[in-house]
Order: sequence, then C-alpha cells, then structure tokens
Amino acid sequence: MLRVYRAESYAGLQEFKTAIEELNFIISKMSNWPEIYFRKAKVLHDAGFVGDALQLFLQCLSLDEDFVPAKLEVEKTLYDLLSPENVRESLKESTWTSPHIRNKPFTLGSEMEESGCNLQLCSEQNLDVSEITVESLRRSLNRVQSAHALNSTEKLAKGDGLKRVSSEPLLSGQEKSALLKRKLSLSEQDAIMCEDGRSKHKKQGETTKRDTAFSLVCGTVPQHLIDVADFECSLCMRLFFEPVTTPCGHTFCKNCLERCLDHAPQCPLCKESLKEYLAIRKYSVTVLLEELVVKYLADELSERKRIHDEETAELSDLTKNVPVFVCTMAYPTVPCPLHVFEPRYRLMIRRSMETGTKQFGMCVSDPQNNFADYGCMLQIRNIHFLPDGRSVVDTVGGKRFRVLQRGMKDGYCTADIEYLEDIKVADEEELKKLRELHDIVYNQACGWFQSLRNKFRSQILQHFGPMPEREENLQAIPNGPAWCWWLLAVLPVDPRYQISVLSMMSLKERLIKIQHILTYFSRDQSK
Repeated sequence: MLRVYRAESYAGLQEFKTAIEELNFIISKMSNWPEIYFRKAKVLHDAGFVGDALQLFLQCLSLDEDFVPAKLEVEKTLYDLLSPENVRESLKESTWTSPHIRNKPFTLGSEMEESGCNLQLCSEQNLDVSEITVESLRRSLNRVQSAHALNSTEKLAKGDGLKRVSSEPLLSGQEKSALLKRKLSLSEQDAIMCEDGRSKHKKQGETTKRDTAFSLVCGTVPQHLIDVADFECSLCMRLFFEPVTTPCGHTFCKNCLERCLDHAPQCPLCKESLKEYLAIRKYSVTVLLEELVVKYLADELSERKRIHDEETAELSDLTKNVPVFVCTMAYPTVPCPLHVFEPRYRLMIRRSMETGTKQFGMCVSDPQNNFADYGCMLQIRNIHFLPDGRSVVDTVGGKRFRVLQRGMKDGYCTADIEYLEDIKVADEEELKKLRELHDIVYNQACGWFQSLRNKFRSQILQHFGPMPEREENLQAIPNGPAWCWWLLAVLPVDPRYQISVLSMMSLKERLIKIQHILTYFSRDQSK
C-alpha cells in the first residue's frame, strides 16, 4: 500500500511517469488485484490518455465485474465521448486507437509528444465534422472493448465476462447538466449565419461587419415580443451592462462576473471551472446581445447607464467614502508594494482603476475604531495580475489625511477625510532656525544610516530605495522634506509613535521628534 500512496502522491504532483512506474511494479507482483488497474487508469486519465485509461477500467471490470467505481468511470468516459459536442474531438484518430501507439509500451514523455503531433496534424487537415458520425465512434469503441475482452478472457477463466455497461451513465442531475451544456472554449470556433443561409466559421473575439449588422440581417422583432426580463443579469437582476459570456455559455454583466471571480474561479450558475478564463483576463463584450439591447431596449439602457454613471461618480470622490486599505503604515513619497488577495480588496483596487482616480487610503489597524485616525493616500503606479486573480500592486505615498467619519462599502472600509498640510513659517528668523535644525537632523540621519551593517543597509536600499536628497526650499512641498518620511519608514519605531509624527502639521516638531529617535538609536548602538 505504501507504493500505492506514493504513486498517488506523484500523480498529484503531475509526475505521471513516475506514478505509472510505481503502479507497474505493483501490477507485476499482484496482477489479479482489480483496484490497482483502477488506480493506474485514473492516473492515465489525469495525464490525458483517455483511451488507455478506458482499457484499464475495462480490465478492472474483467477481474471484478461488481467494482462500482470502475463502472462509473467507464460510463462517464463513454458518455462524454458520445456527446455531440465532443464527437469531433474524439474521432480525430486519437492516439489510443492508433495501432503503432497501442503496440508500443507506455512511456509518458514520448507518448505525450506523439499525441501532440497527431492532434496538430489532425487540426491541419480541416476535417469536415459532418463526415464524422456517432456510429463510427461506437464502432471504434466496440473494437477496443472486443480486443480487450478477448485478451482478458485468455488470461482469466473462460467463464468470466464483462457485465454490460449501460449506455446512459448513472450520473447526478448536476453532472448531466455539466456534461450536456454547450461548450464555448476560447479557442473553439463559433458558427455565424450569413444572409444566404450558409454558415461560416470565425474565432471567438473576432468581430466582423456582419456581426454589427446582425439586426439588419434578422429584420425587426415585434415590440410586444420583447421582454426586459430576458435581458437581465442573473446576479444583479438588472439590465445587462457590458455583457460578457463565459466559456460555459452563461452571460453576466462584466462587473458582476468579476466580483464573483474574486471569490472563486467558477461560473456562478453551473459552477464550471473558469481558471483559464480568469488567467487570460479578456472579458470581451458579447456584441450580439449588446446590439439587441441597444435596438430594442434603448430607454431601459439609458436609465441603466445613468445609474452606472452615478455609482462611478460616487466612487470617484476623494473626500467622501474614500476606500481605505487597513494594513500597514504608509508615508508620502515612500513606495508601498502590496500583495492583494482578499476579495474585498480586489474589488477596491479594481474600482480605483476603473474610476480613474487610481488612489485609495492606507491606515494601520486600530482595535477600538477598526483603523487609525490618520493615514496616507496611495497612488497606484502599476498592477501585475497573477493567474489565480491575486495581484501585486506597486503604489507610492501621496497626501496625508485625518479621518472624520468611518464607513463600510461592499466589505471594505471607507472614510470621510480631510487632507493635512504643513503650516508654513512666515517669519524669516524662524525660517532660518528651521533650516539650521533641518541640516543638523539630516546629517545625523545620514550618519546613523551609514553606521548600519552592510546587510541591513542593502536590505533597506532594496526595499525603499536610496535616501532622498535634502530640499533647498523646505516649504515648497505640502508634506515637507521627503527624506523625513523615508527615514520614518526605515526606523523600527512603534506604529503609535509613527502615527503621531504623521499627524504633525509643523515641520519643526517633526524634525525634533526624528532627532529624539535618532539620538536614542545612536546611544543603543554605542552600548
């Protein structure tokens, strides 16, 4: 059993060749054990060799005709192969019915290469689907079953036979609907009807003039036959807005589908996996449906657009209901890279991009008020999306703000805020003293940074970049000198102390605070 578990572990790691070698060793020792043939068949099926897997399922049944899991796998495989949607794919002289493949011993690497070549050759031959019938598929399957039954009866007792497998699988209603529903792969060709009744093929995503003129070809539908409910999104229960169709054939509003995919890469209706669809991130609008809505539901569409514009304008306000990311401290001019994986923050980042503001607030957590009273706006510079929907967001600090009122929207925090700026010094004497203090603290900061170990210094430079140069005009920037914020981000200080410095509107007070911190760390290093 240890080898069986090891083989399953290899299969889970996609190392199918090693898994098959382990199972072949067990078969050589226990050739009459039905379960080992079943397990090997499952590995082959996961590796994409459906024909070889089917033969092993049948061999398992020849040893034990009451082996229920093998029966179900045979039924599902045959049912899938005989489905009209898969007739074309199943009958392109697949590798497991090819004589030169069947006579060769199984080697995973070479067989994968040969099957890939065979499939490529078949696709280049432009086979006519109309010439391929279900009967030819059944004849191919019968040949496989007959040959396997003959070999099995030679090895086992002559009275041992296979129990007839029903042509209709014992599947649940959900599995039947999943198998029978229309497959709309991104690479699959869709047929469109021309004016003369003939069909021509085009790849999904391509647009032609005939698509945009579909309404002219089909004529006009009587108004009393148009029902608004037929054009409603099943998620938001409103008229379709930017409708997109998934590979499984279901249509939703683009925003509604994106929000569902934030939680799970599945179709909201049939639960079919949309991992590949999510990884591509190309949500093309369904042109036909949009044309029908524009033509027959113009008033409803106008109202729908008005509501959408109002919602977008509300999300674009950078003083009312500003989205707040509750995570870490952020400072003006300091880079703040983020790994976004929670559904609520995926939605928040996407809205910030769609509205065009590309900004949101950042605050540290607070046990009493959910998040702190002071924070910093972050400006999105770049987003790198990962295949599973997560993203790495490159941001940099902007304006400081004070929280006036807290709120919540669709799972993430919001706040009404007011922005903070340093109070400018008008008196020349005070400005001179301020400049002297600035130079002293700047030199002290440079000395502290140079006194760090090379390891720590290189890590700081890699994460935060080099320390900014001193500014000539101390009051030119609303938030004061950039090096002060860079130093605060680098120094290992308690967040409460950092918040107190962030909230200061006096450059003099901020410089004194930083000077106290540097003095403390300098004494600690000397000890």
